[in-house]
Amino acid sequence: MNIHSMRLDRPAAGKRHLSVLVIGSTYPRHEDDYAVPWLRESVARLRGRGHAVTVLAPSYEGLRSHTIDGTPVHRFRYAPRSWERLTHEQGAPNRIRKRIYQLLGVPYVAMGIRSAARLAGLLHFDVIHAHWPFPHGPIAAAARYAGGAPVVMNSHGAEFALARRKGWVRPLLRNALAGADRLICNSSHTAAEVKRLSGRDSVVIPYGSTVEARPTPLPRNEVPRILFTGRLIQRKGVEYLLRAMPAILARRPAILQITGSGDQRESLEALATSLDLGGSVEFHGFVSNERLDALYAGCDVYVNPSIVDDRGDTEGLGVGPIEAFAHGRPVVASDVGGIPDVVRHERTGLLVPEKDPEALAGAILRLLDDPDRAGFLARNASAYASEFFDWDRITDRIEDVYRAAIEGSDRGRQAPPRRHDRGVHEAHRHPSHSRD
Repeated sequence: MNIHSMRLDRPAAGKRHLSVLVIGSTYPRHEDDYAVPWLRESVARLRGRGHAVTVLAPSYEGLRSHTIDGTPVHRFRYAPRSWERLTHEQGAPNRIRKRIYQLLGVPYVAMGIRSAARLAGLLHFDVIHAHWPFPHGPIAAAARYAGGAPVVMNSHGAEFALARRKGWVRPLLRNALAGADRLICNSSHTAAEVKRLSGRDSVVIPYGSTVEARPTPLPRNEVPRILFTGRLIQRKGVEYLLRAMPAILARRPAILQITGSGDQRESLEALATSLDLGGSVEFHGFVSNERLDALYAGCDVYVNPSIVDDRGDTEGLGVGPIEAFAHGRPVVASDVGGIPDVVRHERTGLLVPEKDPEALAGAILRLLDDPDRAGFLARNASAYASEFFDWDRITDRIEDVYRAAIEGSDRGRQAPPRRHDRGVHEAHRHPSHSRD
């Protein structure tokens, strides 16, 4: 996370500061929480340019409103303390497979609507930026109704897999997209999903890496190190990376390092044992940012073996490869979802078919056997990431969408008075919000 060391940009001359309400299902619960680092970074970048940003997110186990990095985070309660686990730990798309969490969706949206309307009526935001149109479409609409601000809806991909599985989600998602003033998507894959469902065009703005760009020469370890980072869930495809290891080890020694946790960790460890991988696989669990940097710096190749899972879900973008690019590491990844927006085959990395251990092994061995080719791809990837996933560029484009939404609404044409950070913080301390 580089939010504390970033350059504090300011809006160009003639551009006024904005008051922004950001709505999301997850936001860091404390300073050391690594949840949605890209959203935390985006908020910090906007604040660094002088915009007043307020976050609205659900509570987690009774968590009250608080402040992160100087940003007021309003938490809305939606269930008894012990039941407030719909978001944060596993993510709502994984949670709602269970009936109890599906039932929690109703009070979640109802209390989100209540809190959004109250907050927007008090602070009169210039623009509302809602992530995940389902379930946050109605919540954003309530904020617009109460305060008059236009809505920018940001899609990340998972909501469309949910709509395919559950027919009742589809019209709600379509309505949320139709009701927004502007649409943002994290990849061309997600933008195509939006177009198919709603008929609307969107602006593709990927979120960047939250690790410092530290490209270093490839280590060329005597025993090569292969790295995977991410949640250990089905759509990450780690099973197929493990199944690729015997073919790799038949050619040369190597160590696969796996970070992260998730509901598949035990089954993946059991699979590694059954494949007799022994010391050639290391499960590191959750690691600190410092340890993650060291793992990136020490690896010879990074692998993202993501798949389309049993529920139709896949990667909306793929943050892991972007982080690997920032460290100057060559990447092998599956050709699914939004990953091809990041990994350009034979230019910034190698793409392989999903669920294909043989293809994974072949691509990994190709890079390990040809350090010059690996270095060429790594250098290209680092330059590509610096240009297309640069946070200054990303923030510029988000600001452009905000201003287009404002100018296209009646509110924008009336040029409402802006609110300053002081007012936002005062509202954060207002007793009427202490329960949210």
